[in-house]
Amino acid sequence: MARTSDRTSARNRARQALAEKQKQRRERDERMEAAATRYFAAADALEKAQREAGEAIKALVNEGEARAEIADLLGISTRDIKTALDTLNNSDFQESDDDASAPDSQSGSDTTDDSSEVA
Repeated sequence: MARTSDRTSARNRARQALAEKQKQRRERDERMEAAATRYFAAADALEKAQREAGEAIKALVNEGEARAEIADLLGISTRDIKTALDTLNNSDFQESDDDASAPDSQSGSDTTDDSSEVA
Protein backbone atom coordinates (compact mmCIF):
# COMPACT_ATOMS: atom_id res chain seq x y z
CA MET A 1 0.00 0.00 0.00
CA ALA A 2 2.83 2.39 0.77
CA ARG A 3 4.26 1.76 -2.68
CA THR A 4 1.06 2.94 -4.39
CA SER A 5 0.98 6.05 -2.28
CA ASP A 6 4.66 6.76 -3.09
CA ARG A 7 3.94 6.51 -6.82
CA THR A 8 0.89 8.72 -6.53
CA SER A 9 2.89 11.28 -4.61
CA ALA A 10 5.69 11.12 -7.17
CA ARG A 11 3.22 11.60 -10.02
CA ASN A 12 1.66 14.58 -8.28
CA ARG A 13 5.06 16.17 -7.73
CA ALA A 14 5.97 15.54 -11.38
CA ARG A 15 2.69 17.12 -12.55
CA GLN A 16 3.28 20.14 -10.33
CA ALA A 17 6.82 20.55 -11.62
CA LEU A 18 5.62 20.23 -15.22
CA ALA A 19 2.83 22.73 -14.62
CA GLU A 20 5.31 25.19 -13.10
CA LYS A 21 7.69 24.74 -16.03
CA GLN A 22 4.85 25.32 -18.52
CA LYS A 23 3.79 28.45 -16.61
CA GLN A 24 7.36 29.80 -16.78
CA ARG A 25 7.49 29.11 -20.53
CA ARG A 26 4.19 30.90 -21.14
CA GLU A 27 5.38 33.91 -19.13
CA ARG A 28 8.68 33.95 -21.07
CA ASP A 29 6.84 33.70 -24.39
CA GLU A 30 4.59 36.61 -23.39
CA ARG A 31 7.64 38.72 -22.44
CA MET A 32 9.36 37.84 -25.73
CA GLU A 33 6.25 38.76 -27.72
CA ALA A 34 5.91 42.09 -25.91
CA ALA A 35 9.59 42.87 -26.48
CA ALA A 36 9.34 41.94 -30.17
CA THR A 37 6.28 44.15 -30.58
CA ARG A 38 8.06 47.11 -28.98
CA TYR A 39 11.18 46.49 -31.08
CA PHE A 40 9.39 46.32 -34.41
CA ALA A 41 7.21 49.33 -33.61
CA ALA A 42 10.34 51.35 -32.81
CA ALA A 43 12.17 50.06 -35.90
CA ASP A 44 9.23 51.04 -38.12
CA ALA A 45 9.08 54.50 -36.52
CA LEU A 46 12.82 54.94 -36.99
CA GLU A 47 12.60 53.90 -40.64
CA LYS A 48 9.75 56.36 -41.21
CA ALA A 49 11.68 59.17 -39.50
CA GLN A 50 14.78 58.47 -41.60
CA ARG A 51 12.69 58.50 -44.78
CA GLU A 52 11.08 61.82 -43.78
CA ALA A 53 14.48 63.32 -42.99
CA GLY A 54 15.75 62.22 -46.39
CA GLU A 55 12.71 63.75 -48.08
CA ALA A 56 13.27 67.07 -46.29
CA ILE A 57 16.93 67.16 -47.33
CA LYS A 58 16.09 66.09 -50.88
CA ALA A 59 13.60 68.95 -51.13
CA LEU A 60 16.35 71.42 -50.18
CA VAL A 61 18.78 69.85 -52.67
CA ASN A 62 16.11 70.02 -55.39
CA GLU A 63 15.73 73.74 -54.65
CA GLY A 64 19.41 74.15 -55.48
CA GLU A 65 20.90 74.30 -52.00
CA ALA A 66 24.40 72.87 -51.67
CA ARG A 67 24.76 69.86 -49.39
CA ALA A 68 27.47 71.63 -47.38
CA GLU A 69 25.16 74.60 -46.79
CA ILE A 70 22.32 72.31 -45.77
CA ALA A 71 24.62 70.51 -43.34
CA ASP A 72 25.78 73.82 -41.88
CA LEU A 73 22.22 75.08 -41.58
CA LEU A 74 21.04 71.92 -39.84
CA GLY A 75 24.16 71.52 -37.72
CA ILE A 76 24.92 68.05 -39.05
CA SER A 77 27.77 66.60 -41.10
CA THR A 78 27.73 66.22 -44.86
CA ARG A 79 28.07 62.50 -44.18
CA ASP A 80 24.67 62.67 -42.41
CA ILE A 81 23.27 64.41 -45.49
CA LYS A 82 24.62 61.65 -47.73
CA THR A 83 23.29 58.95 -45.38
CA ALA A 84 19.83 60.53 -45.33
CA LEU A 85 19.73 60.78 -49.13
CA ASP A 86 21.07 57.23 -49.53
CA THR A 87 18.44 55.95 -47.10
CA LEU A 88 15.76 57.72 -49.10
CA ASN A 89 17.08 56.33 -52.38
CA ASN A 90 17.30 52.82 -50.91
CA SER A 91 13.72 52.96 -49.67
CA ASP A 92 12.58 54.22 -53.08
CA PHE A 93 14.52 51.40 -54.74
CA GLN A 94 12.99 48.79 -52.43
CA GLU A 95 9.47 50.07 -53.09
CA SER A 96 9.96 49.93 -56.86
CA ASP A 97 11.65 46.52 -56.51
CA ASP A 98 8.63 45.28 -54.55
CA ASP A 99 6.33 46.49 -57.33
CA ALA A 100 8.43 44.73 -59.97
CA SER A 101 8.46 41.45 -58.05
CA ALA A 102 4.69 41.38 -57.63
CA PRO A 103 3.23 38.31 -59.32
CA ASP A 104 1.63 38.90 -62.71
CA SER A 105 -1.90 37.55 -62.77
CA GLN A 106 -1.65 36.58 -66.43
CA SER A 107 1.79 34.98 -66.49
CA GLY A 108 1.80 31.25 -66.99
CA SER A 109 -1.91 30.93 -67.69
CA ASP A 110 -1.54 30.25 -71.42
CA THR A 111 1.45 27.96 -71.36
CA THR A 112 1.42 24.71 -73.26
CA ASP A 113 3.53 21.64 -72.74
CA ASP A 114 5.13 20.65 -76.02
CA SER A 115 7.15 17.86 -74.45
CA SER A 116 4.33 15.34 -74.98
CA GLU A 117 4.40 15.79 -78.77
CA VAL A 118 6.71 13.43 -80.64
CA ALA A 119 7.95 14.38 -84.12
